[in-house]
Amino acid sequence: MPNRLPRTARSDTARSGTALLCALGVTLLGLATTGCEDDTAAASGRRQPATRADLAADSDGGKTLRLGEPTSITYKSGSDHMRGALRVTAVKVRKGTHAELRTAGVDASDVRTTQPYYVTMTFENIGENSLHYPFLNTPTGLEDTGGVDDQPLITGDTEVAACRGKDPDDFAVGAKVSLCKVFLVPNGIRPSVVTYSTGDDTKRPVSWKATP
Repeated sequence: MPNRLPRTARSDTARSGTALLCALGVTLLGLATTGCEDDTAAASGRRQPATRADLAADSDGGKTLRLGEPTSITYKSGSDHMRGALRVTAVKVRKGTHAELRTAGVDASDVRTTQPYYVTMTFENIGENSLHYPFLNTPTGLEDTGGVDDQPLITGDTEVAACRGKDPDDFAVGAKVSLCKVFLVPNGIRPSVVTYSTGDDTKRPVSWKATP
């Protein structure tokens, strides 16, 4: 006749087995939960910089700011197509002279019906990536009181000494640079707003009043 445990012993054994299974279940559940939390945190860590940049950037798209007022924009260009964030400020708009353009080698006959204006911008890399050949100044524009986008002066490798705008080859995290761009405004017309396209959305650029 097979040996049987007393009822009390069997009950204790069952309870022990159940407790062990429960403990294992809690442990496994805890490990699974921890694993999920770790995965979520890791995923969140990977996405977090871009999310912060998106929340901070482009909030002034479509607005007209005062000269000297900074704004944050999403960076989506450059030779390496690196995503980042910039703090951009239109600092100054001032008249230039034809003499300064001639000194830079500009043919006077090409600009005689226009008045040169110099637009000074500052750029700061507030993202988490260094930017290679960023073309920071390229999206800078100037619109006149007639609502027309004025033409920038193209001088090739020669810069106007009074308005230097050569981009840095590399723009490190935390770096800041001031760049100037020459625009040719038709005689008798005044600049109205400085514009800067926010990322890829050129239909909603940030704008600054051209006068304080």
